[in-house]
Amino acid sequence: MTLIPHAIPLTHDPQVVRALATRWRRTRTLLLLAAGVLPGAIGLVCVVLAGMTSAGHRIMPWWSAIPAVAAAACAWALLTWLRRNGLSDPHSWLPATTLMTGAQLVLGVLPGSGIALRLSPGAAVAVKALCAVGLLGAGSAGWLARLAQRSLLATPVVELGATAFPLVLAGDGTRVVIGTDRIDWRADGLEAGIAFARVQRVTARDNALVLHTASGAWTVPVADAVAARDLLQRRIAWWREQADAAAQQERERYHELLRELSAIIGRASVGPVSVTVDANGVTTGIALDPAARDHNPETLSALLMSCIGKARADARKRVQDLVLDHAA
Repeated sequence: MTLIPHAIPLTHDPQVVRALATRWRRTRTLLLLAAGVLPGAIGLVCVVLAGMTSAGHRIMPWWSAIPAVAAAACAWALLTWLRRNGLSDPHSWLPATTLMTGAQLVLGVLPGSGIALRLSPGAAVAVKALCAVGLLGAGSAGWLARLAQRSLLATPVVELGATAFPLVLAGDGTRVVIGTDRIDWRADGLEAGIAFARVQRVTARDNALVLHTASGAWTVPVADAVAARDLLQRRIAWWREQADAAAQQERERYHELLRELSAIIGRASVGPVSVTVDANGVTTGIALDPAARDHNPETLSALLMSCIGKARADARKRVQDLVLDHAA
């Protein structure tokens, strides 16, 4: 299983993948070290500390393994978060890595070292060395996570506009954040933002972006207006592509639902009477067994109405199950 994909995630444009391949390769290596190798090494340190507590003891105290379990759980949580939704937000790599490795220190390395020193005083030098390794690993993980973020986003290029990574353009007293569906900025203590759906046109003027909307124009101060304009235009084009693809997928799901609904048949049998109905409850078939000859018309009529009701209930159940499956 690949912990982090080799190709840049959240984009399917081959040109973008090729253009960002070198940058993503370096970022991936740094991120693997920060969120995988070093947290795993810290967990291993805690396991070794737990093993040292059992040296010279016939039975290892069960509570001495708690720090190792806690450290391993933190490392697993960090990797799980990164694979599920962490890759889409490089700005969260540093705080997430710092939080989890810090938790490994507080819950694993420090208590594990204390327990090892108490139960195995003869191994004090080794315990202190392992504790130092844990501290160094936690500090290095945060540093590498920051390097990974900077390697990917420190110098924005147009191709990054075709990804889902939040892009931050910072200048003197200004901060512009280009998200996946809107742009937000802060300048001179004031904050504002506009959804891409409202933006009709983007132009560059001096050291500012001009966002033209139906209700007027918004000026966003940036250091390099031309580069910021190209980046924003590429991100808006990517957003529209994603919106169109999502709408097309929704239409296909709707048509598939209609096809499956049209194929639904409700069936029921009561005595010698069998009935089939469609998804709308309209009767499409009635079958009578030879035993129906032994019933008078009134009895057959009652059986038929009862059978139709059961067939319609069966059809409603099938429709309900199908709709719930599509909604899930």
